[in-house]
Amino acid sequence: MILAKYILKEHIAPFCYAIFVITFLFLVDFLIRILSSILSKGLEWRVVLEIVVLNLAWMLALSVPMAVLVATLMAFGRLSADNEITALRALGLSPLRAMMPVILVGALLAGGLMWFNDRVLPNANHRAAALRNDISRKKPAALIAPRRIIRDFEGYQLWMDQVNPETDMFYGVRIYQPQAGQGLRYTYADSASLRYTPDGTNLLIRLHHGENHVVEPRNPNQYLRIRFRTQTAAIQNVDAALKREERTYRTDREMSVADMQKVVDGARKNLEDLRAEYAGGILQDLRLYAEQLRADSAKPIPPRLLKTPWREQVTLTPEVIAVALRQEGDNKWFQIDRYEGRTALSRQEVSQYLVEIHKKFSIPFACIIFVLIGAPLGVMARRGGIGTGVLYSLFFFVLYWAGMIRGEALADSLKVSPWAAMWGPNLIVGMIGLWLVWRMAREKYVSTQTPWQRLTFLFRYLWRKSGGRFFGRRVAGTP
Repeated sequence: MILAKYILKEHIAPFCYAIFVITFLFLVDFLIRILSSILSKGLEWRVVLEIVVLNLAWMLALSVPMAVLVATLMAFGRLSADNEITALRALGLSPLRAMMPVILVGALLAGGLMWFNDRVLPNANHRAAALRNDISRKKPAALIAPRRIIRDFEGYQLWMDQVNPETDMFYGVRIYQPQAGQGLRYTYADSASLRYTPDGTNLLIRLHHGENHVVEPRNPNQYLRIRFRTQTAAIQNVDAALKREERTYRTDREMSVADMQKVVDGARKNLEDLRAEYAGGILQDLRLYAEQLRADSAKPIPPRLLKTPWREQVTLTPEVIAVALRQEGDNKWFQIDRYEGRTALSRQEVSQYLVEIHKKFSIPFACIIFVLIGAPLGVMARRGGIGTGVLYSLFFFVLYWAGMIRGEALADSLKVSPWAAMWGPNLIVGMIGLWLVWRMAREKYVSTQTPWQRLTFLFRYLWRKSGGRFFGRRVAGTP
């Protein structure tokens, strides 16, 4: 018990330090990306603080496993540097015993983080998304960017080719204004400037050298083209104040596991309905067609039949397959394309939500995996401090998160299963950790020499073996 308390005490300061630094880095990157938008909106400090607090949820979900790795590396590195691990061995205690309380605490952190990801994180993401939508309606002109369709103004769609930030002038301006019951109106101008009315409720667009194109709904044959030198368009009811509205729609990252499982069950039921429709109609026609093919092997078949799952459903002889490979597809098989398209959409939906479900558990489980990595590396490196934690942590951070990102991309494209995509990095890093634990138990330590020291040692070794000879010649001054 005393040993466990001492080991865990050594982890407290590095863990707090690591989680503060990592979260701070996430926060700085987040603020840099949204700072210009926040400043241009003129938000109150309370709203800015709410934005930061809500986004701290996903930052903590990622920084806690990272902090576990850094803390384990630094703590066991200091114990090894102070020869306390050697003292434990002298007392007959294996370093594996020193790892047990850390693994237990890592498991508790993993369990708490799983609950956090399922209960707290979705609601925080949902409220953050709703707040972003509310903010986007406050002075939306502040976010006008070139070569992007602006839909923040009700009843208007804007496009700007170029923006001069020094003069606040817009060039290549296009305004599309669909009018209910009044046709549509399209305006083009070479340049324009924007400003608000004193009360901040209306946006005035001063247009220069352009044209208006108007189509009358009562008489579609009547088309008006009006040229102008200057013209002012007023967009009314632009909110200058922040108005909070309830947002009912939730994305996958704003749902709990139970909510996402309902979506998965619904998509799977849709797949079953599609398969039932396919088996009752298309598959029956294909089987009849296959019978005709067996009777007349010279009759061509669409290449689509050669793909999975059609090859599994229809028995084809090698001769028929050879003929089919040289033939073009038959247009009457468009139903197959439709079936495969609808099936692919349902499968992608299932995969997308299953990825998020597994992610809520696989990332917290990394707290245990990183203990298996950090403890033996800290002991075997025989050097403690910040340098060791940063060096090794960066390598395994990159390895782990690269695997997660790549796995998610493969799962979304239906190339691997969601389980393999999200748990694969844990398995890979975990096997590396178990191998390091085995090496630590067998007292095979990593060399503490720098690459230059190892190169010097190799040079001296070759010098002694060669007797002072290089390329068959004795170097001057050697015996």
